[in-house]
Amino acid sequence: MSSIKSFKPQAAEHTAGRQADQARWPLGLAGLSLGGAGLSGYLWQAKVGERELTCGPWGDCLTVNASVYSEVMGIPVALLGMLMYLTLAVVGTLLYWRPSMLLANAGFAVALAGALFSLYLTGLEAFVIGAFCIWCLTSWVLITYIAWRWGRALRRQAA
Repeated sequence: MSSIKSFKPQAAEHTAGRQADQARWPLGLAGLSLGGAGLSGYLWQAKVGERELTCGPWGDCLTVNASVYSEVMGIPVALLGMLMYLTLAVVGTLLYWRPSMLLANAGFAVALAGALFSLYLTGLEAFVIGAFCIWCLTSWVLITYIAWRWGRALRRQAA
């Protein structure tokens, strides 16, 4: 009988901990999004010649950042990425202070679109450009994780 009594408070603590984790997820993703904005900002500055692009021993960032695929209608993809990440940071922060399913779904849609577009760009690196940019690959992993985690949080909230 005593084991049943001790089990219930632990279950309640576990549930409370899970709810607290769910309430914090927007801030964590906002923080990751700010990191992505910094990364994209660096690539954008390199694209417009304000910074030197350092790639290290992994890949050929200069070739990727100079390719015709690094712009969409004359706008650098890195600038679009920075704006996307900043949008996600703002949405995540707003969600923390004022939860809203409409805002949460809109943020997930932005993150998912970013992940899919980044996957497309990574495909271009592999099959068309023939060169990889470690910073672009890092951004692809980051936005894919953000979209996955955002979708997972929405699914948990719906349950």
